[in-house]
Amino acid sequence: MTKNKDLIYTYTIFISVSMVFLDAYEIFSIPLTWLGLSLLVPISLYEIKNTLWSKYSKFIYLVAIVFIIPEAFYIMTEKLLLSDLFYIGLRYYNIFSFIVVLFFCNYFFQQTDLDYFFKLLKKFIYLYSFITIYIFIAQIFDFYEPFRNRPNTTLYEGSLQSIFWLSQPHRAMGTFREPLFLVTFFLPLVLIYLYRERQNTLALSVLAGIALGLTRSDYVRLFVIVIFLYLIINYVIKKEIILSILTLLLSIVLFSSIGVLECNLNPDSIECSEFSEDVEKINNSGKLKIKTNSTNPVTELDSDRLDVINYFLHSLNNVSPRGIGSVNEDYQDYSAKEIGEKMYLTNRTLPKYLLTRYSTQNFGTGNYSLIRYEPNVQNLLVFYTQGFGVMFPVLLYLYLINLLMTKKINLDIGFFSIIILLIFVSPIEEVNSYYAFIIGLSYTLYFKKKEINEYL
Repeated sequence: MTKNKDLIYTYTIFISVSMVFLDAYEIFSIPLTWLGLSLLVPISLYEIKNTLWSKYSKFIYLVAIVFIIPEAFYIMTEKLLLSDLFYIGLRYYNIFSFIVVLFFCNYFFQQTDLDYFFKLLKKFIYLYSFITIYIFIAQIFDFYEPFRNRPNTTLYEGSLQSIFWLSQPHRAMGTFREPLFLVTFFLPLVLIYLYRERQNTLALSVLAGIALGLTRSDYVRLFVIVIFLYLIINYVIKKEIILSILTLLLSIVLFSSIGVLECNLNPDSIECSEFSEDVEKINNSGKLKIKTNSTNPVTELDSDRLDVINYFLHSLNNVSPRGIGSVNEDYQDYSAKEIGEKMYLTNRTLPKYLLTRYSTQNFGTGNYSLIRYEPNVQNLLVFYTQGFGVMFPVLLYLYLINLLMTKKINLDIGFFSIIILLIFVSPIEEVNSYYAFIIGLSYTLYFKKKEINEYL
């Protein structure tokens, strides 16, 4: 690979990553994330055609057959609208982009100057950590923040998702639509950098740890535990303390425990000023109390993750492929059935910010509404297992077994496995080119270059 082409590809990757991170913004009604995810596809196809197609064409055909057949049956047996076909098409485009970009990244990172690449990565992590912390503060004190123009990123004008939490501690979300997305995309990138660059990284570890900790995400807390266990094993075997990663974990733990009630700090905030009654309750008790004239319990609005797990367990009695177009529909039917059986009720006089976050369907003449919204599975493993059947976890299992059998188990494989785990249990329900970039980069770092092609 020539030096000029190497630089072009390097900067294209960073432009792509930057656009993916602008999750809360769109241009001409097209989310910038989608544009970023698509940016690597053309150069990936170019390199595959010139250098990789003859070697991996049979594998690509096999994957295509396994994944496309269930969807073909679903399309032929269901009466689908054009919007349904568009949805399915986008899902398969993401799978396609994941495969081609993964092959490209495995090839590219063998050829490129990784030292230069990681210098740019360091600057990016510093910059994005600063941006995240600034936006966290700006949303509390009404400082300037670029207007979020992607749907579901603002409280008003029919949006279904708030950028602040009136009765709960404020959470960092950076340029993403919600804190969990920030963790999902940013944490693997930070871990990869710190695992390779262990010198002079304490400042970066602290700054990135603050940004991730302020999300107050259970997801990041879970992986703090997983990564800490890895550090213990690493110390027992190698007598080595990876100070950069340990500093990151401690910073996350410290700042994830910090709770800042926006409306207590700044009751004159634009978002708080219209909710004076609720603000008064917060200031008096620190907790929002919802009045109700019924003894019926108010539904827990933050039960989506448990619902997904219950749905997955419920669906294990049928692991035949059904097509990814049917998964969210099945989940909605399951959720509606559960709601109907348990009669989850919520008071119609809920604070305005909750009524704008959750669409409600009134029934009867009483003071209650039945919560009815259209959730997504938002779990990669559940989504693909339900869509492609038992074949998906089997292929994943065989790949991992092959990896472990062809390479002596070591701590590098352990850390690589954490990166894979971060992806496959993420709240993102499908693979994409960004995940391909993360896996390709980490794969190159943790295995000898001459051995990479042996595992694919």
